[in-house]
Amino acid sequence: MATIETQQRVTLKLMVSKERKKVIFAEAGKDFVDVLFGFMTLPLGTIVRLVNSKDSNIEAVKVGSLNSLYESVQNLDEECLFTDTCKEMLLKPRNSMEAYCKHLKLNIEHAEPSQYFVCNNLLACRYKSSLLLSTSNDKTCTCGNLLAKPISLNSNGPHGFVKSNVSFIITDDLHVVPTSMDTFFHLMKNSGIKDMSCVNEMIVNITQDQVTNLLKSCLVSETTLTDFFLEEELFYKRLERVNPSSCDFNAKDDRKIEVKLMKRKLNGKIVFAQGKEDFADFLLSFLTLQLGGVVHLLEGCSSMGNIDGLYKSIVDLDDVYWTTKEVKNKLVNLGIAPHFKLNNHFLPIHESDAPNLFCYTNVQYASHKPGRISSTFLTDCYLTFECKAVQGHLETCKPLEFIDGVSNSGNGEGFVKGPTMYMVTDGLVVMPMSSISIASLLKSMGIPFSGLEEKVVSIGIEEGVSILRASLTSPSALTNGLGHLLNNNVKRKRK
Repeated sequence: MATIETQQRVTLKLMVSKERKKVIFAEAGKDFVDVLFGFMTLPLGTIVRLVNSKDSNIEAVKVGSLNSLYESVQNLDEECLFTDTCKEMLLKPRNSMEAYCKHLKLNIEHAEPSQYFVCNNLLACRYKSSLLLSTSNDKTCTCGNLLAKPISLNSNGPHGFVKSNVSFIITDDLHVVPTSMDTFFHLMKNSGIKDMSCVNEMIVNITQDQVTNLLKSCLVSETTLTDFFLEEELFYKRLERVNPSSCDFNAKDDRKIEVKLMKRKLNGKIVFAQGKEDFADFLLSFLTLQLGGVVHLLEGCSSMGNIDGLYKSIVDLDDVYWTTKEVKNKLVNLGIAPHFKLNNHFLPIHESDAPNLFCYTNVQYASHKPGRISSTFLTDCYLTFECKAVQGHLETCKPLEFIDGVSNSGNGEGFVKGPTMYMVTDGLVVMPMSSISIASLLKSMGIPFSGLEEKVVSIGIEEGVSILRASLTSPSALTNGLGHLLNNNVKRKRK
């Protein structure tokens, strides 16, 4: 691990109330704001993987029921999965904004950029009008060879989100605004500060190793900067989950998933649910959704720490402060990474367009005898965002077509196989249905057969969004997400 002395660092200034020992606001430039906005691009599966680790200063964080869902994927037998790459896609989902995050000074995903693969016989295929590209090395090229040759992405590309010549004020609850006199005096007045003798000015640095802890604080604290920079002990006391807030949502899709719920009579909580592979796929796909896209779907009502305020800052920040208007529009409505959306995924979150990439190649001829060419070999090959001008027949720069990663046939069937039935606990532990699993669960909870009620429900957009919202903050995602259905239909008691 790199030491603090050799790590990249971002510097910011804190204004701290002496009396309240609380951060009033921070002042920072592009590098720190890009880090905060970059959090919104992270897929939920990536967030769980990052914050589930115990740090020397800040403990692991439980993100509602998503930790259990993530562990379910880790424990799923390969025989249950549609392809060999499905588990990797769920445990390490792609970030659709990776190209923008790649050059952040403190990139939380720096250690694990996406891998790209082209045809093993690129030397022969490079003259085609377009080439195939995959993020897994088990797909097949049109020529019959595997797409297993690793290829790197040229360093040229977008650099972050906001412009570099702007200073920003970040409040303790993560509202980000351009620095201005009006904002300065407004925040000081609201904090009861009459003059600068009541304020401590602090210069602080944040390093790569600390970014994950900052993310943890963003997810669970309503005073993120104070907890992160000043009061780590107080942070522990705030690791409490809140009940999801309700948001109005208009369903625009009539697709339904039929699920059988087993409910406990004693307290009305769902013990487990039984569904087909479409139900398991729907829940597992939560891990591929990017945080900003989820908050957009929930209309800014995720109830996760200061995430909603951070998202609102993105929406409200004027176009002139962004590197391009396009990057703001993408952050406001983040889609699922290309080729990660299933055909039966009915949540109204779009699939992001695959980036326009090109494959540049350069070859040389090797000759062992004067005037005779004996072999050809690649001297250079890489991916680039722009079609590079080439000279002569030694160079090529061809457009690329992405191959779908969800299924071998490329039609997005799903992550898990049917016709297996799947069992899902209230906390979103997903597993193949078996009598042993049912018996073990009921025994561990001390529930007699006579203490159960069975109910069949249909899950559409409204119910799906409700489960997703509950999964972010509640360890009982099914009960909290489907509570409004539990008393509406006829119940069938277990005898």
